[in-house]
Amino acid sequence: MSKDQIDDKFIEINGSKIHYIQSGSGDPVILFHGSRFNAYTWKETNTLDSVAKAGFRAISVDFPGYGKSERGKFTSLSDFIYDFIFSLSLNKPFLLGASMGGEAVLSYSVYHPKDIKGLILVGAVGVKKYEKLLTNLEGVPILLIWGKKDRISSEENYKLIMNSVKTTHFVQIGNNHACYLDDPTTFNDIVTKFIKGSPWMIS
Repeated sequence: MSKDQIDDKFIEINGSKIHYIQSGSGDPVILFHGSRFNAYTWKETNTLDSVAKAGFRAISVDFPGYGKSERGKFTSLSDFIYDFIFSLSLNKPFLLGASMGGEAVLSYSVYHPKDIKGLILVGAVGVKKYEKLLTNLEGVPILLIWGKKDRISSEENYKLIMNSVKTTHFVQIGNNHACYLDDPTTFNDIVTKFIKGSPWMIS
């Protein structure tokens, strides 16, 4: 599949049809949307294509009950992420999650830190729920991206992670909670530099 081709797919997980789109090949990078968005958001911001062109297999998934995915009977979004990764036989993916998606990937990662290559949280909410588990992520490369005037996810959320995990890089772009909509070009540049292993180039 060419890096520019978007592959629209469905997979059955626990009896439910789950929709995702993908592009490119290489190490997997899974993109998870926020509560007001869906899998196509990362296509519209050109993030899916940017990640693919950086030499990765970019996968953007609709959470159960969002977009084209059936709701199903998943006990939590963390369990859904586990099942999705297992069903696609993905080995140590990077996980990127925005807002609700950020909380979801964090809730998965604190219990499976050795099963991910890196973590990108964008205006993640609900971090305090996992405060006592954050040290499990020590050694995992983590990128935190927040809007400068985010009114939904407070600075407490990113500071908890920064104070708990030394391998964390923090960047602010745009102003809003969905900062990737404010400046998608800069956002995608920061994300691709991080997954390519050049966190010192992030500013």
